[in-house]
Amino acid sequence: MKKGIQLALVVCAISLVAAGCGTKPTSSGPVQASNPASTSPAEQQEENKQTQEIKVYYVDDQLTQLEQGTKEITFEDDSDKYSQTFAALQSSDQTEHISLWNKIDLLSSTFDQGVLTLDVHIPEDAALGASGELLALDSLKETFFQFEEVTSIDLLVDGNAAESLMGHAELDHPMNRN
Repeated sequence: MKKGIQLALVVCAISLVAAGCGTKPTSSGPVQASNPASTSPAEQQEENKQTQEIKVYYVDDQLTQLEQGTKEITFEDDSDKYSQTFAALQSSDQTEHISLWNKIDLLSSTFDQGVLTLDVHIPEDAALGASGELLALDSLKETFFQFEEVTSIDLLVDGNAAESLMGHAELDHPMNRN
């Protein structure tokens, strides 16, 4: 008789376990995904990022005219958007599009009341001739003036409002949208 009771208890225990495995949580239980405190800082930062497809202007492989390309950038705020746009301007995915900004370092970017200020460092090996310098400035203006909020660009070289970017073309402070 004791074996029968033990067998019945084992069968009941297995039935309860099997029934518990098949149940699904109800809405009355805690839901972790909707609790902001349970997300990590990295997850919250990722949720705050925006993605945008932008136009980026390069020069053709003959270095004679601007060519338009597109890139997708991911950013957190306007300041980051402009830094990511500059990074997109520094490299091309297509061999027929050449970046004239690939060796130039962006030191900082700030945006205030329509004025985008970009501070760059130009290493000696990044210097271009007169036509290359003009094309580089045109590609910069075309790329950044696609953003409606940017009404002018102040391009600084090592923190200074230089008369010329690389010694050939006059540099306006700021360069205004035409």
